[in-house]
Amino acid sequence: MQVFQKITVGMLILSIGALVWYHFRGDTKMITISPEKYQYYAADDKKVGGISEAVLVEKSGKPSMRCAMKKEKYAWPYCELAIHLSDSIFEGIDLSSYSTLILDIDYKSADPNGRLRVYLRNSNPIYTKRNDDASLKFNGIEYEPGFNAGPKEIALSDFQVLTWWIADYKVPVEHTTPEFTNISIIEIATPSTVTNGDFEMTINSIELRGSWIKENTLLKIILYMWLVIIIGYVLHEQKRLSRSLKASAYREGRLRKLNDVLKEKNVEFAELAHRDSLTGARNRNAVRDWLEQMSQQVRWGKQTFSVIYIDIDYFKKVNDKLGHQIGDDILREFVLVVASAIKNTDFLVRWGGEEFIVFCPNHNVQQAAEKAEHIRLTVEHHLWCHNESLTCSLGVTEMKDERISEVIARADDALYKAKNAGRNRVITSANIMGINDSLRFRN
Repeated sequence: MQVFQKITVGMLILSIGALVWYHFRGDTKMITISPEKYQYYAADDKKVGGISEAVLVEKSGKPSMRCAMKKEKYAWPYCELAIHLSDSIFEGIDLSSYSTLILDIDYKSADPNGRLRVYLRNSNPIYTKRNDDASLKFNGIEYEPGFNAGPKEIALSDFQVLTWWIADYKVPVEHTTPEFTNISIIEIATPSTVTNGDFEMTINSIELRGSWIKENTLLKIILYMWLVIIIGYVLHEQKRLSRSLKASAYREGRLRKLNDVLKEKNVEFAELAHRDSLTGARNRNAVRDWLEQMSQQVRWGKQTFSVIYIDIDYFKKVNDKLGHQIGDDILREFVLVVASAIKNTDFLVRWGGEEFIVFCPNHNVQQAAEKAEHIRLTVEHHLWCHNESLTCSLGVTEMKDERISEVIARADDALYKAKNAGRNRVITSANIMGINDSLRFRN
């Protein structure tokens, strides 16, 4: 989860950064159509039968076209400044990523309206014919530049394709819209309504401004990246959920088997009196008379007898964390685990809560300590139903010439020492000297 959180935060920062960049710098892509880089030409109507005259001169370091417009036989006289962006009409510049044409032109004319026509001529093999400049698509617009009026911005979306060109070249309908993918010539011409007069057109600058990336493209990229993160997160969660479900199914199966075993044990114990109702282990009442008999045997010197006092470590925390239902399952399982580590001649008794006692006939304290260590290791290495580790502490003592309550008390005291010494260990009443018993607690 922490990895996905870091990825999400990083992606959020990246998305905000990309949007902020696009807002302030996304439309700063520029191209300048300068005479140092491209060829400027003056053209007039002489090649189509007119008598107008256009000449290209330099004025204050700027290209300037002067035109003497005259009308005679040709009905639509004109002069124009043509800028060739390449040596061939078939090879131009892709301006489709640019959105605005910025023209700074000083225009003096006999036309009271003072307007100019601007054409961005696009080449496409579908309609462009060899040695026919007129076959280049006319993406055109007409505007009023003024004199000393500064730059004028014209959106490329305002350009239109001339209808006469569409009709003359029988252009398919799918190619009748403006197209800027291969602009090979830019033309700036006098308006078609002017017939006579002197004109002067000075090109201060021609620029195109566009975006480094289209807004829709940027948003799609951001969206797709978020979709990848979301899909990755969903797949990760699905895999994690699948593992969790498998673990739950495994745990449920183990609990079912445990309950089945406990039911079988409870059936076996039903014939016997004084069984603990939760775990099926013997309770105190079940061994009261038997313990009195054993104490007599020990006092008479007929056999040895030892006691192993067991307490589950941190069982209260398990209850608090997982609930009493899981705690009860653990107690049942604990009885089965301990029972598997002792002999049939030993007596396992639930003494109260999470405390148990194993009474070991014919065991001295060394033998009982070995058995206690075996119980401790069995508990520690068992895979418990709650999928977490569990340990226990054990106190061991051998009965002497004393009452049964006294030997149990000594085993209990040894258990306290095991708790104080760090838990998950065995302490016998014979080696408790020197262990700090200033703190007495159990959990």
